[in-house]
Amino acid sequence: MNKARLAVILIALPIVPLLIGFLPVDGAAENSGEGSGAISGPLDGLVFDGELGPEGKPMDVSDTFVFDNGTFVSKECELRCKYPPRPYFVLVDGSRIEFISETKCPYKDAWIAWRGTVEGDTVRGKATWVVKRWYWTVENTYEFEGRLTPEKTATVSD
Repeated sequence: MNKARLAVILIALPIVPLLIGFLPVDGAAENSGEGSGAISGPLDGLVFDGELGPEGKPMDVSDTFVFDNGTFVSKECELRCKYPPRPYFVLVDGSRIEFISETKCPYKDAWIAWRGTVEGDTVRGKATWVVKRWYWTVENTYEFEGRLTPEKTATVSD
Protein backbone atom coordinates (compact mmCIF):
# COMPACT_ATOMS: atom_id res chain seq x y z
CA MET A 1 0.00 0.00 0.00
CA ASN A 2 1.48 3.37 -0.94
CA LYS A 3 2.10 6.07 1.68
CA ALA A 4 -0.49 8.52 0.29
CA ARG A 5 -3.28 5.91 0.45
CA LEU A 6 -2.22 4.87 3.95
CA ALA A 7 -2.29 8.52 5.08
CA VAL A 8 -5.85 8.92 3.77
CA ILE A 9 -6.96 5.78 5.61
CA LEU A 10 -5.30 6.87 8.86
CA ILE A 11 -6.86 10.34 8.69
CA ALA A 12 -10.32 8.78 8.24
CA LEU A 13 -9.91 6.28 11.08
CA PRO A 14 -10.99 8.45 14.04
CA ILE A 15 -14.61 8.74 12.86
CA VAL A 16 -15.11 5.64 10.67
CA PRO A 17 -15.91 3.27 13.58
CA LEU A 18 -18.44 5.81 14.86
CA LEU A 19 -20.43 5.85 11.61
CA ILE A 20 -21.93 2.38 11.96
CA GLY A 21 -25.69 2.88 12.22
CA PHE A 22 -25.54 6.63 11.58
CA LEU A 23 -27.14 8.23 8.55
CA PRO A 24 -25.80 11.27 6.72
CA VAL A 25 -27.94 14.37 6.76
CA ASP A 26 -29.48 14.77 3.29
CA GLY A 27 -26.79 16.25 1.06
CA ALA A 28 -24.32 16.72 3.89
CA ALA A 29 -21.65 14.63 2.20
CA GLU A 30 -21.35 17.32 -0.46
CA ASN A 31 -21.40 20.16 2.06
CA SER A 32 -17.99 21.24 3.30
CA GLY A 33 -19.39 23.81 5.69
CA GLU A 34 -18.82 26.52 3.12
CA GLY A 35 -21.39 28.14 0.93
CA SER A 36 -25.09 28.40 1.52
CA GLY A 37 -26.57 25.28 -0.07
CA ALA A 38 -30.08 24.41 1.10
CA ILE A 39 -29.32 21.26 3.05
CA SER A 40 -31.59 20.17 5.84
CA GLY A 41 -31.11 17.84 8.75
CA PRO A 42 -33.21 16.90 11.77
CA LEU A 43 -31.17 19.21 14.05
CA ASP A 44 -30.87 22.18 11.68
CA GLY A 45 -31.83 25.50 13.21
CA LEU A 46 -31.00 24.40 16.75
CA VAL A 47 -28.58 26.50 18.81
CA PHE A 48 -27.43 25.40 22.27
CA ASP A 49 -25.63 27.62 24.78
CA GLY A 50 -23.51 25.67 27.21
CA GLU A 51 -20.10 24.73 28.46
CA LEU A 52 -17.30 22.32 27.78
CA GLY A 53 -14.31 21.13 29.74
CA PRO A 54 -11.84 18.28 30.15
CA GLU A 55 -13.48 14.90 30.79
CA GLY A 56 -14.13 14.34 34.50
CA LYS A 57 -13.46 17.97 35.42
CA PRO A 58 -15.73 21.01 35.68
CA MET A 59 -16.97 22.39 32.37
CA ASP A 60 -15.54 25.89 32.58
CA VAL A 61 -15.48 27.16 28.99
CA SER A 62 -18.63 28.80 27.64
CA ASP A 63 -19.59 27.65 24.17
CA THR A 64 -22.40 27.75 21.63
CA PHE A 65 -23.20 24.65 19.57
CA VAL A 66 -24.88 25.32 16.21
CA PHE A 67 -26.60 22.99 13.74
CA ASP A 68 -27.25 24.63 10.37
CA ASN A 69 -27.40 23.55 6.71
CA GLY A 70 -26.49 19.97 7.58
CA THR A 71 -23.42 21.06 9.56
CA PHE A 72 -22.35 21.27 13.20
CA VAL A 73 -19.92 23.75 14.77
CA SER A 74 -18.66 24.67 18.20
CA LYS A 75 -18.41 28.46 18.06
CA GLU A 76 -15.63 28.47 20.69
CA CYS A 77 -13.50 26.03 18.67
CA GLU A 78 -14.23 28.01 15.53
CA LEU A 79 -13.20 31.24 17.27
CA ARG A 80 -10.05 29.90 18.96
CA CYS A 81 -8.66 27.64 16.24
CA LYS A 82 -10.76 28.25 13.10
CA TYR A 83 -12.31 24.75 13.14
CA PRO A 84 -14.97 25.04 10.41
CA PRO A 85 -18.57 23.81 10.46
CA ARG A 86 -18.70 20.24 9.13
CA PRO A 87 -21.41 17.76 8.16
CA TYR A 88 -23.06 15.81 10.94
CA PHE A 89 -24.53 12.31 10.91
CA VAL A 90 -27.51 11.20 12.99
CA LEU A 91 -29.10 8.16 14.57
CA VAL A 92 -32.72 8.80 15.56
CA ASP A 93 -34.15 6.76 18.42
CA GLY A 94 -37.62 8.09 19.22
CA SER A 95 -37.22 11.58 20.69
CA ARG A 96 -33.48 11.05 21.19
CA ILE A 97 -31.12 12.03 18.37
CA GLU A 98 -27.50 10.96 18.51
CA PHE A 99 -25.05 12.79 16.28
CA ILE A 100 -21.41 12.66 15.26
CA SER A 101 -19.30 15.14 13.38
CA GLU A 102 -15.61 15.60 12.72
CA THR A 103 -13.83 18.83 11.93
CA LYS A 104 -10.22 19.37 10.89
CA CYS A 105 -8.04 22.36 11.67
CA PRO A 106 -7.22 24.22 8.44
CA TYR A 107 -3.64 25.04 9.42
CA LYS A 108 -2.29 22.16 11.51
CA ASP A 109 -2.60 18.38 11.74
CA ALA A 110 -5.42 18.40 14.30
CA TRP A 111 -9.07 17.40 14.36
CA ILE A 112 -12.02 17.08 16.74
CA ALA A 113 -14.48 14.16 16.67
CA TRP A 114 -17.81 15.19 18.26
CA ARG A 115 -20.27 12.59 19.65
CA GLY A 116 -23.44 13.79 21.30
CA THR A 117 -27.11 13.35 22.05
CA VAL A 118 -29.96 15.80 21.73
CA GLU A 119 -32.93 15.06 23.99
CA GLY A 120 -35.63 17.67 24.48
CA ASP A 121 -33.89 21.00 24.95
CA THR A 122 -30.50 19.58 25.99
CA VAL A 123 -27.38 18.56 24.09
CA ARG A 124 -24.57 16.66 25.79
CA GLY A 125 -21.67 14.56 24.72
CA LYS A 126 -17.92 14.24 24.28
CA ALA A 127 -15.40 15.71 21.90
CA THR A 128 -12.06 14.06 21.28
CA TRP A 129 -9.35 16.49 20.18
CA VAL A 130 -6.33 14.96 18.45
CA VAL A 131 -3.21 16.78 17.30
CA LYS A 132 -0.24 15.07 15.67
CA ARG A 133 3.22 16.31 16.47
CA TRP A 134 6.49 15.22 14.89
CA TYR A 135 7.21 12.43 17.42
CA TRP A 136 3.94 11.97 19.29
CA THR A 137 0.20 12.41 19.15
CA VAL A 138 -1.78 14.34 21.78
CA GLU A 139 -5.34 13.20 22.44
CA ASN A 140 -7.71 14.84 24.93
CA THR A 141 -11.39 14.18 25.56
CA TYR A 142 -13.76 16.97 26.55
CA GLU A 143 -17.35 16.83 27.80
CA PHE A 144 -19.94 19.34 26.68
CA GLU A 145 -23.51 20.21 27.59
CA GLY A 146 -25.90 22.91 26.47
CA ARG A 147 -29.48 24.11 26.63
CA LEU A 148 -31.58 25.07 23.61
CA THR A 149 -31.59 28.79 22.95
CA PRO A 150 -34.82 29.41 21.03
CA GLU A 151 -34.29 33.15 20.58
CA LYS A 152 -31.19 32.64 18.42
CA THR A 153 -31.34 31.83 14.75
CA ALA A 154 -28.82 29.23 13.65
CA THR A 155 -26.31 30.31 11.07
CA VAL A 156 -22.81 29.00 10.76
CA SER A 157 -21.56 32.48 9.89
CA ASP A 158 -22.61 34.10 13.21
